[in-house]
Amino acid sequence: MRRADDSQSCGRVDRMAPRLLAAWWPSRALAAASPPAESSSNLVSLLTLLCGLGGLIVGVYLFFRGFQLLKRKRWIEDTPISKVAGAAIGQVKVLGSATGPYTLLSPLAGVDCYYYRAIARSGPRAENEERRESRAVESIFTPFFVEDDTGKLMVDPRGAELDLPHEYDETVSIASMSECARRFLQRHGLSAQSETIVSEYAIKPGDPLLVLGRLGEAHSPSAYLSAEAADLQRREQLEAMGVPPGEMPEWRSESAEGFDLLPPVLLTNSEDGEPLVLSRELPKGMIDGLARQATFNIWVGPPLALFGLWLCLKWLGLP
Repeated sequence: MRRADDSQSCGRVDRMAPRLLAAWWPSRALAAASPPAESSSNLVSLLTLLCGLGGLIVGVYLFFRGFQLLKRKRWIEDTPISKVAGAAIGQVKVLGSATGPYTLLSPLAGVDCYYYRAIARSGPRAENEERRESRAVESIFTPFFVEDDTGKLMVDPRGAELDLPHEYDETVSIASMSECARRFLQRHGLSAQSETIVSEYAIKPGDPLLVLGRLGEAHSPSAYLSAEAADLQRREQLEAMGVPPGEMPEWRSESAEGFDLLPPVLLTNSEDGEPLVLSRELPKGMIDGLARQATFNIWVGPPLALFGLWLCLKWLGLP
């Protein structure tokens, strides 16, 4: 009888084993696939710290940047527009039009201009996240002046802040890229395999120009292109645009008479940190824009900084 009971018990165990294994295996697999609660908690804690620090830094930056913009707004309001003939050494505001003895050809829009700034950065859908922030900036200029009915003043645009509309602003890729854009990217070692945002600003002959900056002594000659270098640059751009060498238009420049290419004074960046500003906007429009931006920064910065500080305190476990 005992052997019969033992055999029956063994039979029951054998029949239950597959069920026990089936019940044990999914739970084991689920436990292995799901992250531990402690790991999830650590991730949330890290995100809280990063968001807190980011909010604190950005909030403080916006707050102080708002007062800088407010200072610039008040300076523009308080500084009267100077005629070129009456401009004195120091901070000035001059309104006129752009002029100069010769031009170059911008690399992306292909427009005649005295100055261009072309900027490239990786597009929003770039595969390599690290390359999104990579940028290339190219600025070249010929001698150019702001002119009103009383005279001309040379402008040194290096490091200037531009408040100009885009001449060119496109997201390009290897499938939809002009030869000019390809050469521009190639010059700066940027890949054409992924989407790239390319923008260009230019100051063209006759453009209305508001210049805010410092009128100071020209201690060294400005780093502008010579007439020969501008001619060579123009030919290279026309070649990139597909114009055969025999069909390139003859390059002409305005007479250099009336343009002092080595002036005793010029408009440039301020020594106290205020940048040279080149704009096509009238002073009232610029003042209104600065007022809106300053108000936004001053009112949004402190709440953002306080929220970031609260997150940091929460991460530290403080009430």
